[in-house]
Amino acid sequence: MYKVDWSQDAEQKIYRDWGRYYSHRRMYDAATKYFNKSLDLNENDFKTLYSRSQTHRKAARIESALVDARNAASMATKAQGPNMNINLEICCELFELNQFENTKCELHNNLQIFKGNEAMAFEKRLIVVDDVIKDVTGKAMSLLILKNQKLIQRADEIHKAKAIKDGRALWKRLRDQGKCDVVSIPEIEEEILSPLEISRRKRAFNVVHQTYMNDSWYDILYMKELRKNPSLLLEQCKRSKDALETLSIEQYEIIRQFMKMLQSRSPLYLVNFLKFPNKKMLEKNKEMYLFRVQSQTNRHMIQDLRLIRQMRKEKRIKDLSDYVEKVMGGYYVRKTNRVMCWKFEFTNEVYNTLALALSEQYSVPSSFSRGQSALKQLLHLPKVKTKDIDQFVFGDRSTYQSGDVPDIEGKKFRKLIAHLENRIRFSKFHIEKCYLYHQIADSHLSQLHYDECCFNARKSLKESRECNSLIWQLLSVLLIVKANTMQNKVERAGEALEMGFPIVQELKCPRLSKFVDTCSLCNAEEFSRKLTLISTRLSKSSLKSRASSATTMVSEQT
Repeated sequence: MYKVDWSQDAEQKIYRDWGRYYSHRRMYDAATKYFNKSLDLNENDFKTLYSRSQTHRKAARIESALVDARNAASMATKAQGPNMNINLEICCELFELNQFENTKCELHNNLQIFKGNEAMAFEKRLIVVDDVIKDVTGKAMSLLILKNQKLIQRADEIHKAKAIKDGRALWKRLRDQGKCDVVSIPEIEEEILSPLEISRRKRAFNVVHQTYMNDSWYDILYMKELRKNPSLLLEQCKRSKDALETLSIEQYEIIRQFMKMLQSRSPLYLVNFLKFPNKKMLEKNKEMYLFRVQSQTNRHMIQDLRLIRQMRKEKRIKDLSDYVEKVMGGYYVRKTNRVMCWKFEFTNEVYNTLALALSEQYSVPSSFSRGQSALKQLLHLPKVKTKDIDQFVFGDRSTYQSGDVPDIEGKKFRKLIAHLENRIRFSKFHIEKCYLYHQIADSHLSQLHYDECCFNARKSLKESRECNSLIWQLLSVLLIVKANTMQNKVERAGEALEMGFPIVQELKCPRLSKFVDTCSLCNAEEFSRKLTLISTRLSKSSLKSRASSATTMVSEQT
């Protein structure tokens, strides 16, 4: 096999032609590859740079395209004078980068250089740029600034603060900010958004894309969700996973860049201004929409309250607790006071109804008799069962304990705790915090995490005192009693029950008073039983020690 001995100039032109061929076929990576090879042979070829700039622009790499176009323009000016096509390419790329003022300056500069037919392309482009600047800075922008003046000033201050670059050492910057200046690697603070802010951003995303793309906005939403879709990014596919993830992210960034171009040329405030020229009609439509949402929210509140009361009446405690967490942690947490005018009253009603339903399960049965596990029976605690040791049979894999078995219950528990803690971070009402801490403590108790249960129950007790809710105070105290009873800590359970006596006296509920008194009696009996057992063990040990000492004395005498 023989290699044709092309000259360097001919080989460079061949690579350039191949790059143009692949660029027309929309194979931009291959085209860029051959343009790079052509430039390696002759780096002063402005035609190759111009072609690579066009390829970068087609592939939505506008910054790289602008750099190549400027370099090609300087080379062309030195070689044969200003080139109209390259200069027009620079103007187009500045326009696509949303730099309208720079585009206008560049166009006017080129109109001073080119005359006649060559200037017509710049004049047409100048008409487009002037119309865009007129639309962006017209009456619609004036109304927007007047309406959101304080917000715009705040955004401008944040933008200017971010633009300031401090070249001092890291420890000096941290020292001036009052932060730790010893850590070499600063901790990156995670941005935690409230559920209301997440809902606002989601709504803004939908509104913007529906405005500019109509029904095609579903495709953009699909591309956004595709970046983290586990059905596409399979863990089993080691080679294709990273490539598909990179491809989906790059393509979505191209779409986002395209949407920014549309929004810059025709901002959302301009679209609304042209869509609703009659401002009184626009305000009337907004008011009607607000009233419609308020009415719908009010109907949901009435329906949910009716269902919650029905569940309490039917004593479906588990279903009631799940339903309250579903509606209060999902739907109503995203409602503002403007839409949900009676939010505080509704929140109080829901959580107090749940507390009453939880307290109704604490009562002394008619056929109750105090025995060894009477307190656990009263508190509805499960009986402690000793686990049987599994017998492993050699060769029988069904008896082996596999380490790859997923802990489904543990994952559900951690997810629930994270969800409740995130709600606490953005909760405004003390009664809601009291409920959330109570749920966290109850979840820890179900997983046999007794110390965490007591810790969160005390937090719930503190929040219930802030909102002056006696029923939630009693429920928090009973959680502490449950945790201590499960650990057989009789003294601490008695101390917790003593905290409950003044609460039930203020509640003036005979059923709960009788329940707490009975729990205290059962705990006292358990305490006396424990003392008797300890004294019996001590007497037996003392008898054994005396017998052993007597035996040693007899042996010494003999």
